[in-house]
Amino acid sequence: MERLTRDLPGDLAVLVDLDWQSGTGHALTGKPDWLHEAPLDSLINAHMRVHPLLRHYAHSADRTPLTLDDLADERWWKSEAYHAGKAAIGIDRQLALPLSSRPGQVRGVIMSRTGHGFSDRDLEYAGLARSLLDTVSAHETVTSALTRLADPSELGITVREMAVLALLDEGLTAHAVGSRLRIAERTVVKHKENLYRKLRVHDRVTALNKARALGLLPPPGPRGEQQAAPPNSARARYEAR
Repeated sequence: MERLTRDLPGDLAVLVDLDWQSGTGHALTGKPDWLHEAPLDSLINAHMRVHPLLRHYAHSADRTPLTLDDLADERWWKSEAYHAGKAAIGIDRQLALPLSSRPGQVRGVIMSRTGHGFSDRDLEYAGLARSLLDTVSAHETVTSALTRLADPSELGITVREMAVLALLDEGLTAHAVGSRLRIAERTVVKHKENLYRKLRVHDRVTALNKARALGLLPPPGPRGEQQAAPPNSARARYEAR
């Protein structure tokens, strides 16, 4: 957050996570000294549905960084929501870096500043930063869902390699893993090679079994799990690739 406010620059960066269906949300920020106890969560919950940027991303698949000036009309600048926000945090110009999210959810970083708007250079930087934040978010979403008994760093396994390992455990192909993590397929293949080397195995099935034995992956669920294929079957040979 601090890096974003320094590079754009801005007065405040807020990570928002909104459930559009229920009309509730949460804001996370490294609050500067002047912000004190501004009621960010209550502001979001009260006015999220009329905020031009939040409303735009809630009702479209567009994930391009946009400014408040791009979308707001005269009604917004005269609205109760605008004046409530300005009174609380003293900011009137905003730039959104939307992140990928599930249906009904709006996630992203809202950059705010006062006095002047955002330039074309700011928007170009925001596009690059958004891609990086989205990639980091995708990796954290995968790895945070893992319940591990072992520390992968003890084997030299990185966070990104753990994300790849978790998705391989779901049965995804290298191409599908790349799509989920927003990285190239050849990068996934390289991570697989590194995992095999660090786990001292030579194929996917053995890698997943050893990772489970080491506590890097949770055990299979008791119901609805796919049974292991016989070692010489066509499916086993396919899964081992």
